[in-house]
Amino acid sequence: MKFTQTLVKDWPALLILLAPFVLLAIFWGRIPETVPTHWGIDGEADGFSTKGASLFLLPLISIGVYLLLVAVPYIDPKGKSASEQKAMRAFRWFIPLLMTAIFVMMLVQWLGTPVDIGTIVFIIMSVMFMVLGNYMQTLKPNYFVGLRTPWTLESEDIWRKTHRLGGRLWVAGGLVLLALIYFFSARTYFVIYMVGVAVMAIVPMVYSFVLYLREKEEATRNEGMKE
Repeated sequence: MKFTQTLVKDWPALLILLAPFVLLAIFWGRIPETVPTHWGIDGEADGFSTKGASLFLLPLISIGVYLLLVAVPYIDPKGKSASEQKAMRAFRWFIPLLMTAIFVMMLVQWLGTPVDIGTIVFIIMSVMFMVLGNYMQTLKPNYFVGLRTPWTLESEDIWRKTHRLGGRLWVAGGLVLLALIYFFSARTYFVIYMVGVAVMAIVPMVYSFVLYLREKEEATRNEGMKE
Protein backbone atom coordinates (compact mmCIF):
# COMPACT_ATOMS: atom_id res chain seq x y z
CA MET A 1 0.00 0.00 0.00
CA LYS A 2 1.32 3.44 -0.97
CA PHE A 3 2.04 6.17 1.56
CA THR A 4 -0.91 8.31 0.43
CA GLN A 5 -3.25 5.31 0.40
CA THR A 6 -2.34 4.58 4.00
CA LEU A 7 -3.13 8.18 4.94
CA VAL A 8 -6.52 7.98 3.24
CA LYS A 9 -7.35 4.70 4.96
CA ASP A 10 -6.27 6.17 8.31
CA TRP A 11 -8.64 9.17 8.06
CA PRO A 12 -10.01 8.66 11.63
CA ALA A 13 -6.45 8.87 12.97
CA LEU A 14 -5.90 12.05 10.95
CA LEU A 15 -9.00 13.60 12.54
CA ILE A 16 -7.57 12.72 15.97
CA LEU A 17 -4.28 14.39 15.02
CA LEU A 18 -6.03 17.56 13.85
CA ALA A 19 -8.35 17.78 16.88
CA PRO A 20 -5.82 19.65 19.12
CA PHE A 21 -5.35 22.38 16.51
CA VAL A 22 -9.12 22.83 16.19
CA LEU A 23 -9.47 22.99 19.98
CA LEU A 24 -6.68 25.55 20.24
CA ALA A 25 -8.37 27.69 17.58
CA ILE A 26 -11.69 27.53 19.45
CA PHE A 27 -10.36 28.21 22.95
CA TRP A 28 -7.30 30.34 22.18
CA GLY A 29 -8.88 33.51 23.53
CA ARG A 30 -9.71 31.84 26.86
CA ILE A 31 -6.24 30.39 27.45
CA PRO A 32 -4.19 32.48 29.95
CA GLU A 33 -0.97 34.12 28.85
CA THR A 34 1.05 31.73 31.07
CA VAL A 35 0.07 28.07 31.36
CA PRO A 36 1.52 24.95 33.05
CA THR A 37 3.17 22.55 30.61
CA HIS A 38 4.87 20.15 33.01
CA TRP A 39 3.73 18.43 36.18
CA GLY A 40 5.74 16.74 38.92
CA ILE A 41 5.26 13.31 40.48
CA ASP A 42 2.73 14.72 42.94
CA GLY A 43 0.65 16.23 40.13
CA GLU A 44 1.67 19.80 40.92
CA ALA A 45 2.68 22.02 38.01
CA ASP A 46 6.41 22.69 38.03
CA GLY A 47 6.96 24.00 34.51
CA PHE A 48 5.25 26.88 32.73
CA SER A 49 5.22 28.42 29.24
CA THR A 50 3.82 31.59 27.76
CA LYS A 51 0.92 31.20 25.37
CA GLY A 52 2.40 30.71 21.93
CA ALA A 53 4.14 28.14 19.76
CA SER A 54 4.98 25.94 22.78
CA LEU A 55 1.30 24.96 23.07
CA PHE A 56 1.54 23.29 19.67
CA LEU A 57 4.53 21.15 20.63
CA LEU A 58 2.66 18.02 21.77
CA PRO A 59 0.27 17.96 18.76
CA LEU A 60 3.24 18.42 16.40
CA ILE A 61 5.16 15.59 18.10
CA SER A 62 2.07 13.40 17.73
CA ILE A 63 1.94 14.11 13.99
CA GLY A 64 5.67 13.39 13.67
CA VAL A 65 5.35 10.03 15.44
CA TYR A 66 2.37 9.08 13.28
CA LEU A 67 4.14 9.97 10.02
CA LEU A 68 7.18 7.99 11.12
CA LEU A 69 4.99 4.93 11.73
CA VAL A 70 3.39 5.37 8.31
CA ALA A 71 6.83 5.65 6.70
CA VAL A 72 8.29 2.61 8.49
CA PRO A 73 7.35 0.07 5.76
CA TYR A 74 9.15 2.15 3.14
CA ILE A 75 12.41 2.64 5.06
CA ASP A 76 12.71 -0.84 6.59
CA PRO A 77 15.82 -2.40 4.95
CA LYS A 78 14.21 -5.85 4.94
CA GLY A 79 10.74 -4.63 4.01
CA LYS A 80 9.11 -6.52 6.86
CA SER A 81 7.17 -3.66 8.45
CA ALA A 82 4.01 -4.10 6.39
CA SER A 83 1.67 -1.16 6.95
CA GLU A 84 -1.32 -3.49 7.03
CA GLN A 85 -0.13 -5.51 10.00
CA LYS A 86 -2.81 -5.27 12.69
CA ALA A 87 -0.15 -4.27 15.21
CA MET A 88 1.18 -1.48 12.98
CA ARG A 89 -2.32 -0.09 12.46
CA ALA A 90 -2.94 -0.25 16.22
CA PHE A 91 0.28 1.68 16.90
CA ARG A 92 -0.60 4.30 14.26
CA TRP A 93 -4.06 4.85 15.71
CA PHE A 94 -3.52 4.44 19.42
CA ILE A 95 -0.43 6.62 19.89
CA PRO A 96 -2.10 9.73 18.37
CA LEU A 97 -5.17 8.98 20.49
CA LEU A 98 -2.98 8.70 23.58
CA MET A 99 -1.17 11.98 22.97
CA THR A 100 -4.35 13.82 22.00
CA ALA A 101 -6.03 12.64 25.21
CA ILE A 102 -3.12 14.01 27.24
CA PHE A 103 -3.32 17.29 25.32
CA VAL A 104 -7.06 17.59 26.02
CA MET A 105 -6.39 17.13 29.74
CA MET A 106 -3.79 19.90 29.57
CA LEU A 107 -6.22 22.18 27.74
CA VAL A 108 -8.91 21.58 30.36
CA GLN A 109 -6.36 22.57 33.01
CA TRP A 110 -5.42 25.70 31.05
CA LEU A 111 -9.10 26.71 30.90
CA GLY A 112 -9.29 26.70 34.69
CA THR A 113 -10.77 23.31 35.57
CA PRO A 114 -8.58 21.41 38.08
CA VAL A 115 -7.43 18.07 36.66
CA ASP A 116 -5.22 15.43 38.25
CA ILE A 117 -2.90 15.25 35.26
CA GLY A 118 -0.50 12.78 36.89
CA THR A 119 -3.17 10.20 37.67
CA ILE A 120 -4.78 10.54 34.25
CA VAL A 121 -1.45 10.09 32.46
CA PHE A 122 -0.69 6.97 34.50
CA ILE A 123 -4.13 5.56 33.66
CA ILE A 124 -3.68 6.31 29.96
CA MET A 125 -0.18 4.77 29.92
CA SER A 126 -1.41 1.63 31.70
CA VAL A 127 -4.19 1.23 29.15
CA MET A 128 -1.61 1.78 26.41
CA PHE A 129 0.45 -1.18 27.67
CA MET A 130 -2.67 -3.34 27.70
CA VAL A 131 -3.75 -2.37 24.18
CA LEU A 132 -0.32 -2.54 22.56
CA GLY A 133 0.52 -5.74 24.42
CA ASN A 134 -2.56 -7.35 22.95
CA TYR A 135 -1.43 -6.49 19.41
CA MET A 136 2.26 -7.10 20.03
CA GLN A 137 1.80 -10.86 19.79
CA THR A 138 0.84 -10.49 16.11
CA LEU A 139 3.70 -8.15 15.19
CA LYS A 140 6.02 -9.49 12.52
CA PRO A 141 9.81 -8.96 12.59
CA ASN A 142 10.94 -5.44 11.69
CA TYR A 143 13.62 -2.93 12.65
CA PHE A 144 11.40 -0.18 14.06
CA VAL A 145 8.49 -1.39 16.20
CA GLY A 146 8.42 -4.09 18.86
CA LEU A 147 10.86 -5.77 21.24
CA ARG A 148 13.94 -5.29 19.10
CA THR A 149 16.99 -7.02 20.58
CA PRO A 150 20.01 -8.42 18.70
CA TRP A 151 18.51 -11.87 19.21
CA THR A 152 14.92 -11.22 18.11
CA LEU A 153 16.18 -9.49 14.95
CA GLU A 154 18.32 -12.50 14.02
CA SER A 155 15.67 -15.19 14.46
CA GLU A 156 11.99 -15.13 13.52
CA ASP A 157 11.34 -17.93 16.01
CA ILE A 158 12.93 -15.94 18.85
CA TRP A 159 11.01 -12.84 17.72
CA ARG A 160 7.70 -14.73 17.79
CA LYS A 161 8.27 -16.33 21.21
CA THR A 162 9.62 -13.12 22.77
CA HIS A 163 6.67 -11.07 21.53
CA ARG A 164 4.22 -13.69 22.70
CA LEU A 165 5.68 -13.47 26.22
CA GLY A 166 6.15 -9.70 26.04
CA GLY A 167 2.60 -9.12 24.83
CA ARG A 168 1.11 -11.13 27.67
CA LEU A 169 3.42 -9.43 30.16
CA TRP A 170 2.41 -5.97 28.91
CA VAL A 171 -1.29 -6.77 29.17
CA ALA A 172 -0.92 -8.21 32.68
CA GLY A 173 1.46 -5.43 33.77
CA GLY A 174 -0.82 -2.69 32.49
CA LEU A 175 -3.77 -4.27 34.27
CA VAL A 176 -1.87 -4.53 37.57
CA LEU A 177 -0.58 -0.95 37.35
CA LEU A 178 -4.09 0.27 36.59
CA ALA A 179 -5.50 -1.61 39.58
CA LEU A 180 -2.89 -0.22 42.00
CA ILE A 181 -3.18 3.44 41.09
CA TYR A 182 -5.58 4.45 43.90
CA PHE A 183 -3.94 2.42 46.67
CA PHE A 184 -0.70 4.40 47.04
CA SER A 185 0.50 7.97 47.31
CA ALA A 186 1.65 9.65 44.11
CA ARG A 187 5.35 9.28 44.93
CA THR A 188 5.07 5.64 46.01
CA TYR A 189 3.01 4.78 42.94
CA PHE A 190 5.57 6.49 40.70
CA VAL A 191 8.27 4.13 42.05
CA ILE A 192 5.95 1.13 41.61
CA TYR A 193 5.14 2.24 38.08
CA MET A 194 8.78 2.66 37.07
CA VAL A 195 9.65 -0.76 38.53
CA GLY A 196 6.73 -2.27 36.61
CA VAL A 197 7.84 -0.68 33.35
CA ALA A 198 11.41 -1.88 33.94
CA VAL A 199 10.15 -5.44 34.49
CA MET A 200 8.07 -5.28 31.30
CA ALA A 201 11.15 -4.13 29.37
CA ILE A 202 13.88 -6.29 30.91
CA VAL A 203 12.11 -9.66 31.20
CA PRO A 204 11.44 -10.02 27.42
CA MET A 205 15.01 -8.90 26.67
CA VAL A 206 16.49 -11.51 29.00
CA TYR A 207 14.07 -14.13 27.69
CA SER A 208 15.16 -13.46 24.09
CA PHE A 209 18.81 -13.94 25.11
CA VAL A 210 17.98 -17.22 26.86
CA LEU A 211 16.19 -18.42 23.71
CA TYR A 212 19.23 -17.43 21.67
CA LEU A 213 21.55 -19.46 23.91
CA ARG A 214 19.23 -22.45 23.63
CA GLU A 215 19.05 -22.11 19.86
CA LYS A 216 22.84 -21.80 19.63
CA GLU A 217 23.35 -24.83 21.87
CA GLU A 218 20.93 -26.87 19.77
CA ALA A 219 22.67 -25.83 16.55
CA THR A 220 26.06 -26.81 18.02
CA ARG A 221 24.68 -30.16 19.12
CA ASN A 222 23.23 -30.83 15.67
CA GLU A 223 26.56 -29.97 14.05
CA GLY A 224 28.29 -32.41 16.38
CA MET A 225 25.86 -35.17 15.45
CA LYS A 226 26.52 -34.62 11.75
CA GLU A 227 30.25 -35.02 12.27
